[in-house]
Amino acid sequence: MTDSEIRKQVYIARDLLINEIKKELLGPGSEHSIPDAEHEIITDLPEVRYSVGILFPQKERYGADNDDTARPSERGDEIEIDEVNDNSDDAQESTANKQTLVNNPEEDSLDEEISLASQNLPSSMGFTFFVQGDGVKIPLHVSFGTYRKAKLEDCVLHFKPLYDGYELPIQFQQYTCLDAENSLLRLSQPLKKKYVYDVFNSDDSITEGARLKESLIMLCNQFGANGFVRVPHDVKVIVDFSSSDYIDNIKELDGTSAKITALRKRISYDVYSITIMLVNEATGRYNGINSIFQPVIRIDTAESSPYRFCEYTELSNPEHSDEEELSLALLYRNKKVYGTGHGTSVNWQIDSNGYGYIKNDFFPQNEVPQMDFSIAPDSGINPQCLNMKYLSDLDTSPMSDKIAVLKTMIDSYSAWIEGLVQMSGDDNILKPQYQAKAREHIENCRETCNRMQDGLSLLENPDNEIVRNAFQLANRAMFMQRIHLKIQEVDKYPNDIELQDMLSTLDYYTVEDKYSWRPFQLAFLLMSLKSIVDTESSERDVVDLIWFPTGGGKTEAYLGLTAFTIFYRRMAYPSESGGTAVIMRYTLRLLAAQQFVRAATLICACEAIRKDSERRKMYHEYPLGKETISIGLWIGGDHTPNKNDIAKDKLNKLKSSSDIRFGKDRYNKFQILKCPWCGTKMVKDIDPSTGKPIGDWGYRLKNNRYFYLCCTQEDCEYNARLPIQVVDEELYSNPPTLLFGTVDKFAMLPWKNDVGAFFATGSENRTPELIIQDELHLISGSLGTMVGLYETAVDALCSAKGIKPKIIASTATIRNAKEQCSVLYNREVRQFPPPGINAEDSFFAREANIVPEEYKYGRMYVGIMPSGKTKAMMEIRAIAAVLQRVDMLNCSDEVKDKFWTLAIYFNSLRDLGKCRTMIDDDVKDFIKRTAYRFGIGRGRVIGTSAELTSRISTSELNETLEKLERVGYSKENIVEKKYAINTLLGTNMISVGVDVARLNAMIIVGQPKLTSEYIQASSRIGRSYPGVAIALYDGTKSRDRSHYEQFKAYHDSFYKFVEPTGATPFSKPARDRALHAVVVSMVRHLYGLPLDTDAALFDKDYLHSDLDKIKDYIIKRVDEINERTWNNLDNDTTAVSDSIDEIILNWHTRVQIADRKNFFYGDRYMVQHPTGDAKRLLKVFGSADIDPAYETLTSMRNVDKSIAANILVWEDEI
Repeated sequence: MTDSEIRKQVYIARDLLINEIKKELLGPGSEHSIPDAEHEIITDLPEVRYSVGILFPQKERYGADNDDTARPSERGDEIEIDEVNDNSDDAQESTANKQTLVNNPEEDSLDEEISLASQNLPSSMGFTFFVQGDGVKIPLHVSFGTYRKAKLEDCVLHFKPLYDGYELPIQFQQYTCLDAENSLLRLSQPLKKKYVYDVFNSDDSITEGARLKESLIMLCNQFGANGFVRVPHDVKVIVDFSSSDYIDNIKELDGTSAKITALRKRISYDVYSITIMLVNEATGRYNGINSIFQPVIRIDTAESSPYRFCEYTELSNPEHSDEEELSLALLYRNKKVYGTGHGTSVNWQIDSNGYGYIKNDFFPQNEVPQMDFSIAPDSGINPQCLNMKYLSDLDTSPMSDKIAVLKTMIDSYSAWIEGLVQMSGDDNILKPQYQAKAREHIENCRETCNRMQDGLSLLENPDNEIVRNAFQLANRAMFMQRIHLKIQEVDKYPNDIELQDMLSTLDYYTVEDKYSWRPFQLAFLLMSLKSIVDTESSERDVVDLIWFPTGGGKTEAYLGLTAFTIFYRRMAYPSESGGTAVIMRYTLRLLAAQQFVRAATLICACEAIRKDSERRKMYHEYPLGKETISIGLWIGGDHTPNKNDIAKDKLNKLKSSSDIRFGKDRYNKFQILKCPWCGTKMVKDIDPSTGKPIGDWGYRLKNNRYFYLCCTQEDCEYNARLPIQVVDEELYSNPPTLLFGTVDKFAMLPWKNDVGAFFATGSENRTPELIIQDELHLISGSLGTMVGLYETAVDALCSAKGIKPKIIASTATIRNAKEQCSVLYNREVRQFPPPGINAEDSFFAREANIVPEEYKYGRMYVGIMPSGKTKAMMEIRAIAAVLQRVDMLNCSDEVKDKFWTLAIYFNSLRDLGKCRTMIDDDVKDFIKRTAYRFGIGRGRVIGTSAELTSRISTSELNETLEKLERVGYSKENIVEKKYAINTLLGTNMISVGVDVARLNAMIIVGQPKLTSEYIQASSRIGRSYPGVAIALYDGTKSRDRSHYEQFKAYHDSFYKFVEPTGATPFSKPARDRALHAVVVSMVRHLYGLPLDTDAALFDKDYLHSDLDKIKDYIIKRVDEINERTWNNLDNDTTAVSDSIDEIILNWHTRVQIADRKNFFYGDRYMVQHPTGDAKRLLKVFGSADIDPAYETLTSMRNVDKSIAANILVWEDEI
């Protein structure tokens, strides 16, 4: 199948899968039923079979009764399978917090009815909505199901013999009847399972043995104690408020215990809020026949109705809102909210006139549209302007032609902005309260357009040959990167003749020019040119924030600018261009590992261009210098070696390990598992077909001392050496062109003199030109506070030679970006692309239409909140339902593979650990039970879960990612004993940086604490194919319940609900924790005291002028941050000044006490306590040592101390 055909089939399979999960958890339809699912017969107590959408009978006391009181059994293969008895902590905790609310019929009120919906065994459900007009009589359409005990005539199932003329064995003819014409097997007399087993055990010659036996047992179960038949109910009633605004007299709907309660409240002259509740009035413990299932209340309006539905908004007082809230109100004004649920979610389909329907929904589904990043139809943009090869020097077209096609994009953007101007002045399109904010948005768009034009003007000027060449080379490097990323998609090993032939004949002039920019990526590159070229430009001092949806291509946008910066620096400042030019910072190890491969491939392309200019000259020649264009990974000693000696030791143990898998898990700290140029494996593996080792190690030691990496493929460009380094010691000796690291690694600034090499402190090179911070939203809270404080030193080091670096940040989810960038970087921020007047369209990205008929899809979100089930039990059932129902899909392996790996997201490692145990036990039992019901054996076989968490090794993390990408579900792979991952467990590590096309199904266990985390995590699935994210809510948590009850409103505009983030880098706790580290970093790296022993040379009088500069720099930064923030932070410059004076005096005094001898910064004593009369300025944070050294962080994540404690248990004497 073509990729398009696969997408269509996956789209169909996704909807089928969701419907099957709905049948399993909400019902009806969890078993094969005759005549249909509406009249199903099930072989469990229905309150036990189903997990969602149940109204239980009211008890005298209702509370957190979350245990399954009935324990049905199913017999298959003569083994009893009992329902799991959940004794988890959650269940015990819920039971411990029971509310003893006694039902008092004399105090009936709607509040009490609503409270019944929030119990763990709910007895009511409903929703509140608004109407405008004459809302006196409201017609309702109510449907639901109840169950009764199965009768003999109900017991029937499908049974089709393998041949015509088949007759039932004589032993069963008096009990059953075969309807061959309709392929049905009916129970005609009561039949015991023991009799069935006895017959089959005594006579193994019975034809159709296994199938018949299974069918007979199912008939026995249908007529057994747990056989129940569904009775559908469909009722139309009218709620009449003419005599009272409170209605409580619509009872015994369709002869059941269901009743309707309603309340009307006047909101304004002709606007009313109306609450409708459906209540189960039965009492006592549930028994299968006194509960209500799958209840739905629906209300319709039409033009003939005396009223219409009316929206409501949370932003009732816009004049009291901050600027960002006003902006969001403008952007999302078309995302209307019409109701909220009580114990259920609510859905609606209502037109702009207020006509349509609203109903409750226990299994809400909301398809969030994809973003369309392509050129808009009729935009006037010449598609050639996005072609990487055309814009590079591989295309010989005149530069004037290339500039002309680039101009079409700028002109189109300008015309789009003018369209906004027209709309913003039309009261029919935009209400007056939004127009001021719309004008502000338009001005921001114009500023961006002007900056793009400035970039184009630089290219238009023929005197700017270096700018032109750097731009074309950046396009060539990105073109080459895309080619080689494609080459890497298939695993390769050394001595691959086909690959070697391809590499040796690869000619970029002749490669098809099929790789293009997305419009926003190229626009961002054009917009940023001036800030890189003109160091005096005001744009240089602005943080450009790439704010784009997940999966939009933010990484390629800043990688393109990275390539331009590297080439421009090499050609514009040849004698000062060495060392680190660009710093990329990430927050998570997984994110760094994923993005590092793409960045490394780009750097390999840049270095290939440099080497060609220097030696081979197959392409155009440029003065790019003799120093290697390189990339370095700087992420910490737990994941990469700090020193060559450590690297040597790990490498020797890796090579000598008899167990390759164990050796890689234990000793491979070198991160790079395959060549980023040709894709050849740089590690040894075990060939699954032979069981023998395959491949070679791509890790080497020069002169048996200095670590380096090389490709293991003979004809690869980098067979001798890759321009990549992962050992800290080597990075300090030869600072990479692109330094790639995690933010917390910069906590080493006060500790290591060598870190200054990245900022050209000991050379004539320029300081870094560009700093890139990915996933800015993660730099918040305690981590953001520490990063903001240390950023003071980083900014000072980068600006030490008179030129500030350009700062780029990126995110898909953030609020208060202006505040955040101010406290982190002390700079103004500009969002790119700036918003227009609608959230659905920013010119560079548009919300795509969902058209099922054309298989145009979005990411489907499904909400589940259990009724009468514990959190643990619900996890078990949901996971089992997804896994088994995927296995039961009637589709090709290629399609089934897209849902085969179920990602499960947790808010904590504790929850993840519990679930891992349940998957190994309880989930497997439920899978068997589901399979048994459908007569398909023992069900899907699942192995051990894979993990993406902070507690697994880097080697295992990388191998898991590779397996996710490479090993899919197929019968061929199973034969070759290559098994796809069944369940992938992850925490917030999975929420960024994972981009695997096979991941299209996810369960999110509990609403994450932040909406940004929810968006980021769920965006890991459905990136290439239709995906489904199932939010599994915890009904005992009010926040989860609120998100479930407002499921549609939340998902229609969840970017609007991203919570503000914050950081307070100069607060007193932050100053106490790390201000000394900033001062020490600046003294050590900027003012001539770099060595560990130089701490003893500190003299506050001799360094008076330098120390004043440091103090003034920090104080000025604090002042500027305070002035820029909107919430008027307290002026704490005096306190900061006093703290700096105290740090300086303390250092000076301690040096004098030590008589300027044996006094060190503390590098050498990070592990052990000073010996003899040695003293240190710094000690590791959390150290138990009692010397007066400053406790100093080695990682910005560890900002709180760990406290050891002993537990004493007092016991009575016996």
